Amino acid sequence: MKVTNYIRLSDFCQGHALEESFLYELHEVGLIVIVEVEQQPVLQTAELDRVERLVRLHRDLEIGPQGLLAVDHLLSRMEQLREEVLELRRRLNRWE
Repeated sequence: MKVTNYIRLSDFCQGHALEESFLYELHEVGLIVIVEVEQQPVLQTAELDRVERLVRLHRDLEIGPQGLLAVDHLLSRMEQLREEVLELRRRLNRWE
């Protein structure tokens, strides 16, 4: 594993003025994946946008981990549907 593909949990929390316990709560409900690299808890950099979105929702709307789970599911479903609509439009445009 390359260390450059990860950000330490402590660095992320410090940069966002966030308690590590909140990220562990998100991990417990299955919203994020926390792994250990070199005996330190880390987040994958590929997940950073999603984790930051969850943190913003938590702060701005005061949504807890269980609520974030529902919101994240709905946002993911909306994105899937948006992609499906785009694909259907592309197919339809071939017939015009």
